[in-house]
Formats: sequence, structure tokens, C-alpha cells
Amino acid sequence: MKMVALKAEFQRELIIYRRYLFSSLSDLALTILMFMGIFWGSNSISKGIIGQSLSALIIGFTLWTTIQNTVSMLGSNTMNNAKSGILQQLYLMPISSEKLFFNRSMVNITISLGQSIIVCLALMLFTGQWINFTIRIIWPIIFSLVTLFGLGYLIISLVLKFKRIGSFLAICQYLYLGILLTQFEKAGVLIKDMANLLPLVPMVSWMRMIISGSAYNFKYYLSFSAFNSIFWLLLGLFIFEKVNKAVKKQGSLSFY
Repeated sequence: MKMVALKAEFQRELIIYRRYLFSSLSDLALTILMFMGIFWGSNSISKGIIGQSLSALIIGFTLWTTIQNTVSMLGSNTMNNAKSGILQQLYLMPISSEKLFFNRSMVNITISLGQSIIVCLALMLFTGQWINFTIRIIWPIIFSLVTLFGLGYLIISLVLKFKRIGSFLAICQYLYLGILLTQFEKAGVLIKDMANLLPLVPMVSWMRMIISGSAYNFKYYLSFSAFNSIFWLLLGLFIFEKVNKAVKKQGSLSFY
């Protein structure tokens, strides 16, 4: 049943992308144009932690695109489902809500990775900055995917509890854009350690240093990335379990 439901989620998303291809392509074009605006304006930033490396900008922006297409879209889709009454129908399916949202997260992350690869290739083409990816980058990518699952469950929990969180999602998107474009690996020890507790930050720093060929402490970033991914995954699952039980008991799945 689980594999059938997962396959159905993939088919649903592919049908939506195919039927609304113009909108999907427009979203990709808008994302690329946003980066080019940052790229053209980054010449005015000559000092500080932000934007000293074009490769760092590309990696940070590409990962922000992945977050936007996974966590934010998952929250928006859940809000729309709750508003239209589809969410209540989904809860009546012969599959648990935990498995339902796991499948949706899996589909969103997979499709978003494909979109992010396209965006990354386009940015490298337009900027002329080609990045040499190595096999070592697989470690921070795996930890990043685990963290995205946790963030997805947190956003779903907020939707189930508060229903309308569109403005909150927009604030988080652009706040996190600044965080991911900031090279905390070049900051002081205290700031770097505190920043590495934020979702995805140690993995992003790790990726940038691998790509730039900079020397780094492997054990330091491995331990922080592992802690970061496990912490946010467990936190997301814990809060989702609490909120999910509460809304079922209260019968408050739909909009007020």
C-alpha cells in the first residue's frame, strides 16, 4: 500500500507539472533572474562575510531554491488542501497521515532536487563559473535531505495548527536566503558554532569548502551536520505527532 501511495503521489505531481508546464517554466526563469539580480548587485559588496565567492553564491542560492520548492511548497499545498476540503478526504484514506506526508515530502524533495540541478546548471552557464563537484559532497547532501524531511514535518505541523501561515512562509524564505548566502565558515568560532545549529547551515558551509578546495576540519563538520540533521528530523517528527493527534481529536483539520 505504501509503495502504491508513493507512486500515486509521483504521478500526481508529474501530471500537474505537465498540465501547467508554462507556469513551471516561468517559476524556474524567475528563480534564475533573482540570482542574476543578486549576482549583478554583488559587485558592490567587496568586504565582509557575504558574497566573496561566486561559487559560494551559486551553491547557497541553489540550496535555497531546494528549500523553497520543498518546505514552502509543501506548506502551501497543505494549506490549499485544508481550505478546499481535500485534506479531510486524505485523512480518510487507508493510509496513516504519517505515511501520507512522508510520501509527499519524498516526492517534493525528489522533484525539487531535479529543479535545483537545472537552476544550478543555468546559473553556471550564465555566470561562466563552472563548479567541479567531487564525490565527497555526497555527505553534506545526504545530511541536508534528512534535515529537509524534518523541516517539512515542522511546516506541516504549523499548517495543521494555525491554518494560514502564508506570510510566515514568505518571511522564512527570504530570511533563509540571507543565511544560506552568508559564509559562516569564515566567521569567528562562537558565531560559527551558533550558526551551525540552524537548519542546513553546517552542510552548506561544508559544501562550499569542498567545492572551493579550502582546508577544513572533517570531524567538525561531520559531527555538526549529523547532529543538525538528526535534531531537526526528530524535532519535526515529535511536533508533528503532537499536533496531528490534537487536530484529529479536536476535529479541526479544515479552515475555521
